[in-house]
Amino acid sequence: MEKAYRSYGAYLKGLLGCRTCKLTLDAGFSCPNRDGTKAWGGCIFCDPTGSSSRAQDGGESIAAQLLDNLGKQRRRFKARKFIAYFQSFTNTYAPVDHLKVLYDEACAAHEDIVGLAISTRPDCVDAEKLDLIASYRERLPYVSVEYGLQTIHDRTLERINRAETHADFLRAYEATRARGLDHCAHVVLDLPGESWEDQMATADRLAELGVNGVKIHLLCAMEGTVLARQYERGEWQPLDPGDYPALVCDFLERLHPECVIHRVAGNGHHEHIVAPRWLQRKHELMQRIDAEFARRGTRQGSRCRVTRP
Repeated sequence: MEKAYRSYGAYLKGLLGCRTCKLTLDAGFSCPNRDGTKAWGGCIFCDPTGSSSRAQDGGESIAAQLLDNLGKQRRRFKARKFIAYFQSFTNTYAPVDHLKVLYDEACAAHEDIVGLAISTRPDCVDAEKLDLIASYRERLPYVSVEYGLQTIHDRTLERINRAETHADFLRAYEATRARGLDHCAHVVLDLPGESWEDQMATADRLAELGVNGVKIHLLCAMEGTVLARQYERGEWQPLDPGDYPALVCDFLERLHPECVIHRVAGNGHHEHIVAPRWLQRKHELMQRIDAEFARRGTRQGSRCRVTRP
């Protein structure tokens, strides 16, 4: 059945001509929001693995992680091509020479690796690092930078101990777009203190900016996080499962129809979710989002306020 939103899987198949999967990597990075450079402890929702999928072993080399995960993904999803995805922590938080060694190793690990995706903070890129990333388009058909935006509201970013501002995202976004790089903004729904209107304002702003892609997460408490401790003390309550499909559809209706939706229910590894536990049922959630769009008779971009990205 055709999705009511422009899915990442369909986008990659159209671009690369076959089923393509990401291979997540832990390259041993840290984060300026954890090591004291800007703050300590990280965002309230970031776990000790740096919000990774836990599908990789950071003690292995980049090539070893990729080859191990490649075989698993090929068997499970029948994927033919793969994207090396630097996921854990902040994957541009190192000198350019060190980044180049890691990125080169990933690109050369296997002939079926046709893409490079780098997840990072907007305040951890500069012209030299973006030029390096852009240079990989000479050898790969897909190169992308993923930024942790989370929200456009600085008061919320301060509340979740993000230690950066929306202006940081805008600077990184403009520099990334100027180089013609594919890019994705991560957003988190149901952040503390954010109203429905606040969340829709983030969607409207992303449509105005014309971002290439958006990855939607729901705020969840993972083991070992500040948020998990807040939940255990009764200081935070997760969203009710019945409210999530409508909230996602509201958000997607305001994005531009050309925006690629990388995920509609992103979260950490299901075995380590403290709350909400219902977020583990991702397939069911996606079905309920599809059903909500069908009930409404709408789709991504139905309420978009801009005509072109």
